[in-house]
Amino acid sequence: MTVDRTTLLRLLQISDSNFPTGGFAFSNGLETLANEGAVRGAGDVEAFIRDHLLPRWANFDRWYLVRAHETAGDLDALGALDWLYDSQNSVESLAVASRRIGRATLTSHSRIGTADADAYLTKLNNSLVPAHQPIVQALVAAALGLPRDITELSAVYQVMSSALSAALRLGKVGSLQAQVIQTNLAPAVGELIAAPLPSLPHAFMPLADIAAMRHGDHETRLFAA
Repeated sequence: MTVDRTTLLRLLQISDSNFPTGGFAFSNGLETLANEGAVRGAGDVEAFIRDHLLPRWANFDRWYLVRAHETAGDLDALGALDWLYDSQNSVESLAVASRRIGRATLTSHSRIGTADADAYLTKLNNSLVPAHQPIVQALVAAALGLPRDITELSAVYQVMSSALSAALRLGKVGSLQAQVIQTNLAPAVGELIAAPLPSLPHAFMPLADIAAMRHGDHETRLFAA
């Protein structure tokens, strides 16, 4: 599918790390691993993203992102998927992060007039939906007319960008190293997008999950999770 220039510009806008989603406040367990010495440098950061964050997204978040994209315009169906995601997210700190990013993203899109964002934000404010990140990403992408594959690329790019931003702030990589990591991971990301969607959402990433659960044990923290 051909994406027109205006839609492509909107895609770049929502995928940019400067777009206010609140994702900068979360490290997905990376801070815990860095504090405990399990992540020491660029190689460890790349491995963490490749072996833990990307598979979790591909087998769990991606399933919900695609299903939500397929229900574009049906806010009740989106809400049902939203609650299902909420019930299946077993790591509370990651669930909180997903909800906070979803709310921030919805609020931003409501203010700039993205279709359906204001209506879904109203549902959130009335406690009718939790507004998890992949559901909101799909709602926004569908409203902008982005096809499924482009929506997936935007979402997985944000996973990598957020992790690399956290690694930069933790002093585990430099700016150029972050770009090298992103370049190295590009083929793996392409394979994830090309792979069939899992029949059911699932994720078993114990290192990242346990690190996220232990995050609150550290007295000094830069990130919320």
